[in-house]
Amino acid sequence: MRRAIAFGLLVLGMCAANRVGAEEWPKRSLAMINPFAAGGPNDVPARLFAQRMGEILGQAVIVENVGGAGGMNGASRVAKAEPDGYTFLQGTVGTQAQNQALYKKPAYDATKDFVSVGLFLEAPLVPVVRKDLPVNSMSEFVAYAKANGDKMHFASAGVGSAIHLGCALMNSVAGLDVVHVPYRGSNPAMQDLASGRVDYLCDIVTTAKPQIDGGIVKAIAVLDDERSEALPNVPTAREQGSR
Repeated sequence: MRRAIAFGLLVLGMCAANRVGAEEWPKRSLAMINPFAAGGPNDVPARLFAQRMGEILGQAVIVENVGGAGGMNGASRVAKAEPDGYTFLQGTVGTQAQNQALYKKPAYDATKDFVSVGLFLEAPLVPVVRKDLPVNSMSEFVAYAKANGDKMHFASAGVGSAIHLGCALMNSVAGLDVVHVPYRGSNPAMQDLASGRVDYLCDIVTTAKPQIDGGIVKAIAVLDDERSEALPNVPTAREQGSR
């Protein structure tokens, strides 16, 4: 794997299609579960999507943040919800694929308990470091982390989340051994990065951009084959000679 990609995947929990299709739908508001903390990479697209969906359906679509366990808590809630078509999940590659292989007994079966509706977001990951870390490129970061790894910490949105595994993959490829600090979402992880409590985070470009543009954190690369239009001046890891 050369890159770490975060997906916004909309899925329905155990959808009883025949039952819902036989009656007028929707008759009341719907609940859209975002399985991560408010303010994170899932939150903004979830609210934009929910607003437009509500306009089309003529019913409110309420976004509920149910974080924890790398997104598994929120996804599990949808999997166990009444299959009436009124509760659905904004899933990710982490909740629908990665954690199914990470845990011996996941809280749900992503294949049997959900029906995919569509893919509506694809965004690369961006390694960002605290602003006072003395590095400005991927090569400088790797050299620094190899020399100081025993004192460093990297943050994530929770064990098994897409941004955790993206950073873990980057660390593995670069030969880094750094302590992982999981949070209940990328927003609290970014807050601690901005305050200097942790050293780096592999966040999704859409939510990292405001912090990067504001000089609160520093971006050292884009983990994709091409530069991101959101951060055109940040080179990819490959451009910098990294695998």
